[in-house]
Amino acid sequence: MERFLHGLLQDLERQCSTLRDHLATIATDREVSFYAMTAYQKVERVRRKTLQLLADPDLDKPEILPNYLQLYKRWNEEVRIVESYPFPFVERYAESDRQITRFCQRLAQQVGWPLPAPLVATFSHQYYWTVAEFNLICVPAIEGKMLLSQPDLCHELGHILLLAYKSLFVKEFLQALAKYIRQEQRRVKNEQRPSQYGPLYDHLLEQWTDAWLLEFVADMIATYLVGPAFGWQHLRLCMGNNQAIYHPGLGDTAEHPADEARLRGIIAVLEQMGALEAKDQIRDLWDRYLTVCGETRPPDYEVCYPQSLIELLARHVVKVCRSLDLRGFDQAQGFQGDIPSLLNEAWERFLANPQTYADWEHSQLEALWQELGTNQS
Repeated sequence: MERFLHGLLQDLERQCSTLRDHLATIATDREVSFYAMTAYQKVERVRRKTLQLLADPDLDKPEILPNYLQLYKRWNEEVRIVESYPFPFVERYAESDRQITRFCQRLAQQVGWPLPAPLVATFSHQYYWTVAEFNLICVPAIEGKMLLSQPDLCHELGHILLLAYKSLFVKEFLQALAKYIRQEQRRVKNEQRPSQYGPLYDHLLEQWTDAWLLEFVADMIATYLVGPAFGWQHLRLCMGNNQAIYHPGLGDTAEHPADEARLRGIIAVLEQMGALEAKDQIRDLWDRYLTVCGETRPPDYEVCYPQSLIELLARHVVKVCRSLDLRGFDQAQGFQGDIPSLLNEAWERFLANPQTYADWEHSQLEALWQELGTNQS
């Protein structure tokens, strides 16, 4: 076993060297140099630690083999994360990535983004996702050619902002959430609800804390930044997928909260920021969609997503965004090249006349790529 571990450590050192050398070459591209060098430093640290361990005369002692095995496991995981995320982002950086990255940089500049703008890649096969720890966003290949879906870029930005300012965004709300759960649990103790509901509330608190709250906050940050455009895009996504709009409910497990509850969160931010007409339009079309799809609200659904908590969170997210001096959609100037204004105009034109929308979108993107200094192909 000692000999096998010794060989694995040697292999890990070679893997680190290969990654490091590739990253050093890639770092000559100015637009990805920061990300390449950050990844370079991570694998180089692992490489040096591995060499130090290989030189340790105690490596062959069976009594401390478990400790060294744990070191190998941890270092191997660190290298795999670099190989899985930042490395493919910078290694395959192409013109389509450059376009959407500069688009995101322009958006970040205009809204007063308090963090470095992320690197955006166009090779996702799982729609939009982010690795907030590395400041990376991945989108499907075609997304840089269209405007209607770009509000979802702001949802991923929301995850990055949330990681940097998590305490500001969630600490106060978590107290209110815990209070709500305690109230519900008291109903069980007072025999106002069946005893089997007790564990369901523990699970509900876990779902909100570990997963749903992050998605609600990211939605609300996106709505704060681009307003109604994010609401329309959410409705578009709901109509295009097979996910039940009331799932997950009480007792269910899922990474994302129910689409219906997320829509209410978006509307709560729009209302908080004074976009009442747009809020009513989105709600009206949503209600029509509910009628057409014919889904039935499950029992105890409101227990999972009480309106009072959603509205409380919306008020808090808007307050925190204001405190960070982020420019909300309600402060957009509407000048030529303003991304939030462009995204809202795109949705307004699409809703008004889908037949003429494509030509307008094409001309807008051509002008935008020219202004951002990227190819228009």
